[in-house]
Amino acid sequence: MKKFVCLLTALVFAATMFAGCGSQGSAESDDGKIQIKVQYLCGRMNLDLESVLEEKFPNVDIVTDELVGTPDYIIAKEMEYDLEPDIYLYEGLSNMDDKIIADKFYDLSREEFVNHFYLSAVSDCINEDGGLYFLPGPVYVYGIVYDKTAFQELGLAVPHSYTEFVNLLNEVKAMDLKGTEPDENDPDAKVTVDVEPFVPTVKWPDMWTFIFDSYIYDDYIKGVENALWLDKYQQGNESMIGHMEGAAEKLIKLFDDGILSPAFWEIRAPVRTAMLYRYHTSLMTIECQSALGFNEQANAETPDNLHEIGMMPFYTSDEADTDYLISMPRCYFGMTKKAAQDEAKRAAILEIFHFLSTMEGQDLMIEGGGGEINLLKESNLTDAPFYDEVRNTFQEGRVITRFYFAGNSGAVESYMHSTTLDLAAGKITIEDWLKEADRIRDEALESKPVAEEQSYGTVKETLTMEETAVVVGEAYLHATGADIGIVPCRASFGMKNKLYQGDITNSAIDTIMTTRMSVGTVSEDPKHINIVTVKITGQQLMDLLEEYKDTFVGLAGLDVVYDPSGPEGERYRSIRYKGKEIGPEDEFIAASVKGAVRTLPIVRSYDELVFRDMFIGYLDSLGGEISGAPQSLKIVK
Repeated sequence: MKKFVCLLTALVFAATMFAGCGSQGSAESDDGKIQIKVQYLCGRMNLDLESVLEEKFPNVDIVTDELVGTPDYIIAKEMEYDLEPDIYLYEGLSNMDDKIIADKFYDLSREEFVNHFYLSAVSDCINEDGGLYFLPGPVYVYGIVYDKTAFQELGLAVPHSYTEFVNLLNEVKAMDLKGTEPDENDPDAKVTVDVEPFVPTVKWPDMWTFIFDSYIYDDYIKGVENALWLDKYQQGNESMIGHMEGAAEKLIKLFDDGILSPAFWEIRAPVRTAMLYRYHTSLMTIECQSALGFNEQANAETPDNLHEIGMMPFYTSDEADTDYLISMPRCYFGMTKKAAQDEAKRAAILEIFHFLSTMEGQDLMIEGGGGEINLLKESNLTDAPFYDEVRNTFQEGRVITRFYFAGNSGAVESYMHSTTLDLAAGKITIEDWLKEADRIRDEALESKPVAEEQSYGTVKETLTMEETAVVVGEAYLHATGADIGIVPCRASFGMKNKLYQGDITNSAIDTIMTTRMSVGTVSEDPKHINIVTVKITGQQLMDLLEEYKDTFVGLAGLDVVYDPSGPEGERYRSIRYKGKEIGPEDEFIAASVKGAVRTLPIVRSYDELVFRDMFIGYLDSLGGEISGAPQSLKIVK
């Protein structure tokens, strides 16, 4: 909703490309293909995307890089040192500062493929300068999920307006329906309860916004004037006084009309899920398309209990075209300006983005096949009856993305959520409620950046991931006194990031330690890892490297010559210990994460060794400075 007027002019969707960008020689792989680096959030990208893109675009070589640890910190450091990739596939792009986005990303607003998306889908991507620097990937779409089987059995009609929805709630209440649920005090016993017409959970602010945003959108956010007001408000240049009084009144009216209840502030998501799908003691809730899976899971062992379900939109008034769905994007994709400076690479990426702006490209973008829906005009809604009542809403583009009154901080929303019950009960006047929202908005905008983190040392030059792995292994050796350290460069049982030039803060340390390194730990602290020492022979080390042949393994305490261009299993040209090539019978004590050396006999388990503390101790032993790449590692260029 930023700079909506700029949006109307920028999204003319002309088919021309930007001209006049600097042209340089394209980065090429060994076979002459254009090399394009795609960085994606761990667990988000469909791993088939790389092979599909290379098959569809035979002139490119796609190199993927997984963001693990603390992505925002990593991206900030990449941009600080001009190390950004060619493409980001990351849901956090929408939360980044508009000025950084405009400085680092290529403007897509003139590209023809942008016209493939609904205008409402790209409006949230518009920068404050009117540019369009990234586009949405697949989304979760939230609406009101209802029990179609119960509706048919009870002779209930699906509503198609606000008044009809309110009348439906009253109709169900008048029926005085009863159902059974497990007794909280005796799981083997049943208790009789009222069947409720509508039971959402608004225990947390993000769930509250689904209701608030959808019901006030049409009158207070939609349209040029409202969008300009929101943009100015988010910058601290407008007040809710004089604009949002009616929105507050509508929120109160939701209580008067039976759509909201104080009880919903205490309902946890699993409870309302069980009520609708398992016990059939409610007829409706708020959920996304994952409801289909939840319904089947709840009745996996009792298929006769399975009811058919469907989704309807939020009907916010009795006027036509005031039905809405709320979307939550799973990722965004954008091209960096650094990549766009290369004319051939820019052209190749724009071809890829054209593909990602089609149904096939969108469906390939997310790992796991979670039933995500794309926001293209050519919708991928299936023919499943579940979507019957929302097809028109979706196809006409009334799918809105949640907006935030104080940028993406959610500060105002948290305040409104926590005080809605007081507002509805008359304990807070509308004027005071809105004034306090203004104050919290101002406070959020004026809040000082988090105090600069303590520095425990410095890195003189940015290390590669491989060099960082060896440094992490050296920290293991310092803490345990082992002969060698073993650090696979993968998220499970190892690390996937690098040490960047500059201060070594908590964020820098936590970034090179992924949370998956805590596998097998006895502590619940995610910053705690289970370091062990094990007995290992030269032959067992070779076997371990073969097990991890698809990745680099940092070996501390050893002199290594590594050839990344060699075939898998043959990339370690030389591994020496104290000047001598290791042999199969040589024996060592090795330090590593338990999961990485799980088949070897443990000498000692350092259950209370916290990685951050261990690494700080290692830095102290170096005088607080890592001067450069480890001398023990030679990578063949």
